[in-house]
Amino acid sequence: MLKTAQIFQRGMVLQQGKHIPVWGEAAPGADITVCVQGQSVSGRADEQGAWKLWLAPLTASFRETLTIRSGLDTLTLDDVQIGEVWLLGGQSNMEFYMRYDMELSAELEAPDDALRFYETAKISYPEQIHEADYSVYDRWRKACPEELERFSAVGYYFAKRIRKTLGVPVGLVACNWSGSVACAWMPRALVAKAGGQPFLDQYDEAMASYDPAEYDKRFAKSPDGWRMDTFADVFFDRMMFGDSIPRLMERMAAKGIPLPEPQDLTPAIGPKWERRPGGLYETMLKPLAGFGLRGFLYYQGESDGDTFPECYETLFPALIGQWRKLWGEALPFLFTQIAPLDHWMQCVGTPHVIIRAAQQKTADTVPGTGMAVTTDVGMPYDIHPKKKRPVGERLALQAEARVYGKDTPCEAPRLRSMEVSEGLLTLHFDHAEGGLHLEKETPYGKPAPDTCAEWLRVFRNGEELPGETLKPEANGDALYLRSNAIQSNASCRAELAMTGWYQVPLYNSQQLPARPGCIESSEN
Repeated sequence: MLKTAQIFQRGMVLQQGKHIPVWGEAAPGADITVCVQGQSVSGRADEQGAWKLWLAPLTASFRETLTIRSGLDTLTLDDVQIGEVWLLGGQSNMEFYMRYDMELSAELEAPDDALRFYETAKISYPEQIHEADYSVYDRWRKACPEELERFSAVGYYFAKRIRKTLGVPVGLVACNWSGSVACAWMPRALVAKAGGQPFLDQYDEAMASYDPAEYDKRFAKSPDGWRMDTFADVFFDRMMFGDSIPRLMERMAAKGIPLPEPQDLTPAIGPKWERRPGGLYETMLKPLAGFGLRGFLYYQGESDGDTFPECYETLFPALIGQWRKLWGEALPFLFTQIAPLDHWMQCVGTPHVIIRAAQQKTADTVPGTGMAVTTDVGMPYDIHPKKKRPVGERLALQAEARVYGKDTPCEAPRLRSMEVSEGLLTLHFDHAEGGLHLEKETPYGKPAPDTCAEWLRVFRNGEELPGETLKPEANGDALYLRSNAIQSNASCRAELAMTGWYQVPLYNSQQLPARPGCIESSEN
């Protein structure tokens, strides 16, 4: 009868240095005792058999045993580590497994027992956990060759750096779903208050013609609603590797796998739909609420860009506040600004400009947040960039500076001011300590743009100047743009990374790329 919540298992990581709860079920009114690291705490299950006990702050450790007793029942959880624990939230770029990362092979040669990963089952309604095999989830894994490919790649590179910086174990708790929108990760009532009415209207309109039998029939065939194991799904597995839709179809046909019908690839909107307002908040996030954390890591926004991007400016800060409320403390919330994209399948990168602006505003206005900039690591025709080390490490820089008190520069260059003279436009940046420079190679090992055509647009009196004619040079805190078309008596506007797709080659000494921004001057 005695049991813990699913996340409490052998091999887990518990948060160091703060009071943390352990909870589960037992016989109604049963006495419960939890012992670990020399301390023992006791309490009693309530009338429904639920119990929760709080441990005093624990110290970092690589090998502990947690024991739970109730009468004659004893649970012994060994191989427990004490260190730093972060929750990973968002959609597919946070979910993106090491299996698909370009550097997996090298990382398999550097196993680390002190990096551990737990991924909660992807269920969109409570009963779903009993309707299919979700056994690949809800278990603690180690960063060893046998299990590393199932780690979140962003989470892994973050944890690896934090592990090196602090010298303690690092645990990651993943709670994400590819293609999810922000409103799925907050209560429905909050969606309405936070400006998400278009999402509510979309759902309610679909529900007006809801037919339970037809809906269940369609949902049962939709791969979008059943995420038991991405690796076992040829369509999704190869898509994450980067195959095009025609290539995916060829592979499936060659293996005799039935091709999905177009209507089955479209999410079935209804009470089991993972994108419904409040859905994943209830089924995936709330069951984890209270588990001891240092903070949240979040990577999401692409799907909001494909639906109602104008809502993100208010929905995203509301989400942050709700997650903190759910945990009962203002935990650090570090997030990734979504990467550049031209188009991929039905997704178009242009609306993502709105999402990035909302993310920047959130970083500027919501206390305890930090943003990793990704203006250099996108892929033009794949929404899932295959190189996640820069993303994870930039989130780690944010954590080192904002959470762990390290003297670590963590901010990407940001447009501050502009000077216009005859034939020369000078852009000055904040966060340019150590001097700006232009890279000749992208993080993917390809030539970086040698003109501004792909990443910087300049307008003279409202007319865009050809980017190929602008010759950039970087020095100190400034980017210098030379062109005969720049005139001192004209008004100018510069837009950096303000399109769907771009590759920014401008970096500071911390190797952080310049963030999106725009600035303009009045006519002299």
